[in-house]
Amino acid sequence: MRYDLDFKIKVIAYYKKGRTGVSTAKNFGLDKEIVSRWVQQYQIGGIDAIKPKTSKTRYSADFKYKVITVILTEGLSQSETALKFHISSPALISHWHKAYRLYDMSGLTSKHKGSIPIINLSPSL
Repeated sequence: MRYDLDFKIKVIAYYKKGRTGVSTAKNFGLDKEIVSRWVQQYQIGGIDAIKPKTSKTRYSADFKYKVITVILTEGLSQSETALKFHISSPALISHWHKAYRLYDMSGLTSKHKGSIPIINLSPSL
């Protein structure tokens, strides 16, 4: 479910008045992990970090590689890395890492949705 900026600001303001993540989550009918993530995003990146994305962000292969390198060299969790690089979903990082392990840099190249692979139908001689 997507939440608008005003709602996120209300949740964070409620939390910042000294309430716990659990009580904030309960008050707004949210999971405490969501509250925690929004508070962390706000603390690190300010209002821009909690703004809902208007379109799907596309990441270059070089950017994805940089993110994977940071996880491996600095030992950060996927959530910490997502916050550091302003990536909306830590699960994306897991996907990139798996693709990199399986296919090296070619696994990090964006594929066009709906493209049909070319298949050679001519008989072999």
